Amino acid sequence: MKKAILILTLATLASTSSAQIIKNNLLEGYKTGDILEKSTYTEPDATAQENIWYGGFTTSPKAKGTVSPVIGTELSYPGYHEGGPSIALGFENGIKGTRSSVYTLTASGKVYRKGTYYLAFLVNFPTLGNKSPYDIVAINANHVGSSSRGQLFANRTEEGHLSFSIGLGKTKVTVPQTFDFKKTHLIVMKVDYTKNQVALFVDPSLKNEEPAPDAVVDGDSEVFRAGIKAISVRNNHSFRGHAGNFRFVRKWADIIAE
Repeated sequence: MKKAILILTLATLASTSSAQIIKNNLLEGYKTGDILEKSTYTEPDATAQENIWYGGFTTSPKAKGTVSPVIGTELSYPGYHEGGPSIALGFENGIKGTRSSVYTLTASGKVYRKGTYYLAFLVNFPTLGNKSPYDIVAINANHVGSSSRGQLFANRTEEGHLSFSIGLGKTKVTVPQTFDFKKTHLIVMKVDYTKNQVALFVDPSLKNEEPAPDAVVDGDSEVFRAGIKAISVRNNHSFRGHAGNFRFVRKWADIIAE
């Protein structure tokens, strides 16, 4: 009996220690009120600054006058072990426009281009300005924050509820169920290079087995030709909220690992 318990304990420890988290603690070293971005990408082919938050490159005049977001309150979700502060979304002092903040994972498009990848994170929205879907977080094939390989959209329904969608190119698929404002939600975006597909999970069960996704968008081999280089967060004057606790992994089990 003791031998069986020992074997089970060792197996559990081995399973826990085998977790291979590619990236987490993306806001390590920040505290509430700190400015997120260290600088800005001013050219589409600017030198990649890995593992640092930068302002994304854009030619859009909508970005003029916008500023880097700051660090906000900590978010937490039961069973999800990625802690720490979040990014405060929304502009102050009447500033209008949109702005992308980019965390470059790698300068090479050959590093993350085979198999599956998951980006897990937390969001909390007290309100959204209108019923139009806003792109909040994207997985990018360009280190300066463009060419997405999956986007999270959020909007307020006519009934006043929170709705999420997954986007790929010009296609968006909405999760059938709606959610509550002023509540922290766990978001998982999956990029599958084998199936040429992106999927979205909202508040999924945090068990060892991967559940069925809430929404899926199919692409093709041309869309998925380039690998993942960055993660970006899009800020907008029309909403308030927080996003944080990012974890980038290859396996579902690594999302729930401690």
